[in-house]
Amino acid sequence: MKEEIAVIFNPGAARGSAGRKIDKVEACLKAQGVPYKLFLTKSAEHLSETAARAVHKYPVIVGAGGDTTVTMIAAEILRYKKGNALGIIGLGSVNDLSREFGVFKLEQACRAIKVGRKLALDVGVLKMGNREEPFHFLAQASLGLGVEVNRYVTLWMEKHTFMSRFYTVAQALAVMGAFYHSYKEKSVPLNLDLKKQEHETTPVLTPLIIFTNTSISGKEFRLSPNASPVDGKLDCCILNAETLPDLINAIIQVKRQTHVEKNTMEIYQGEHFKIFSPDPVDIQADGEIFQTDGDIEISTLPGAINMIVDQDFKPNGQPGPERIEKIEN
Repeated sequence: MKEEIAVIFNPGAARGSAGRKIDKVEACLKAQGVPYKLFLTKSAEHLSETAARAVHKYPVIVGAGGDTTVTMIAAEILRYKKGNALGIIGLGSVNDLSREFGVFKLEQACRAIKVGRKLALDVGVLKMGNREEPFHFLAQASLGLGVEVNRYVTLWMEKHTFMSRFYTVAQALAVMGAFYHSYKEKSVPLNLDLKKQEHETTPVLTPLIIFTNTSISGKEFRLSPNASPVDGKLDCCILNAETLPDLINAIIQVKRQTHVEKNTMEIYQGEHFKIFSPDPVDIQADGEIFQTDGDIEISTLPGAINMIVDQDFKPNGQPGPERIEKIEN
């Protein structure tokens, strides 16, 4: 990497813990000999504004933060269509994207930025009846527990700040609390209608439905082991768990990777899906939560963004010829 790149650093990622890693990030970039300009952001609005300015000046933009940080930068790259490459330094709570593309560790991320290998990846598109502009996501969009857990964990961590020193344990406790609370308050299961491609609309009763562009979800889970960001499709994962005990059993099966054969989860692949709900329903996409009127459309933009990935990264399936031409070493 010879040209100066933009590193957009979100110190608020991982509930503020990312800010304590700025010295390590800079030291690692310098050790790899990467020329960069660091931009510290102060808010979500400032992050988007910074990314929009960087698009016009820097051919490579790196998001240092969580999955939401990277997705927000991607939105500006897609908005202006200048073909900027997008890199990741994962400093968030989950970091599904950096795990997926082989750059989870700081040293891996900085080395990948130096090498500059780019792969044209699919982008998910979320359209909602009550929102004029579509929202683009890189990893997953989910309804049900994906939304409920995000909200509950955020509030729980804010209430129990003393537990921040035991972050992993605290997060696990908060997630279990979110599961219990969601079933107790009957926030789940959701009663929806799902349309797959041009097929008939079918009713769905589920606590969790995820549309995923990547194989990794929630740090370690592989809900759809064959999901690929280069096949032009999304994997729709529908969890069959009407009660809390069913959910616990499903989690165990997912960890053991037996959930598909046991029909605990139904998986469909497609380029286009629609959701219809008689009531307003919330959806989460790469950490961002949206309130919708119950009319949601999910689709893909094949090969829409050039992502910097580890030099040894091999996605599920093989990229087509048009993708391979966009890989640069």
